[in-house]
Amino acid sequence: MHSIAVLTINGKRENEEDLVKIIEDASSYFPAETWDHIKYIGRLGLEHDFKVAKNREAYGAFLFQRLISRIKEIRNRNRLMNLLLGVTADPIVAVYPFFDGTGFKNALYLVHDYVDERAGVVSFFRVDEEFSNKLVAHGLGHNRGLCHHLEPIDLMYSELLSTSILRVNGFCEVCLRKLTKEETDAPTHTH
Repeated sequence: MHSIAVLTINGKRENEEDLVKIIEDASSYFPAETWDHIKYIGRLGLEHDFKVAKNREAYGAFLFQRLISRIKEIRNRNRLMNLLLGVTADPIVAVYPFFDGTGFKNALYLVHDYVDERAGVVSFFRVDEEFSNKLVAHGLGHNRGLCHHLEPIDLMYSELLSTSILRVNGFCEVCLRKLTKEETDAPTHTH
């Protein structure tokens, strides 16, 4: 079984119990033997990398690559063996260069979740409370080797936050089979 160590980033201390409840609710979408326990390990205060504006409001934001590097550094420094999940209400932004025909420009994209085998981050920025546990479950699905679905089949739908209509409010049968398999080298699937 695997454990989840949870770290809040710039969160309020009084929300710790609520945060652990969201993670526990997310873990309930998985087969019972998937997660051993969820442990809140503390709050990390970080300066924002820059400001973003949305609807005439300015928000402190984190650069995705820098933030995930910090989370991995904390995991390694503390010799954590299981997943370290950083959770924030602040925006996390990835910067992607693109060529527009005349030159290279940068596009900014909000990152709501990124979780790999060892570390991850989840941003609840502009996420309805009712979707927060589903967003976390989506990220935890990546941690367990699940891929995005291109259609709204289940929680692994790539556009999860843009639809309220899923065929399965949880994981589909194919995903559940993969989650219950003990083989880590099982082939991935797409729908």
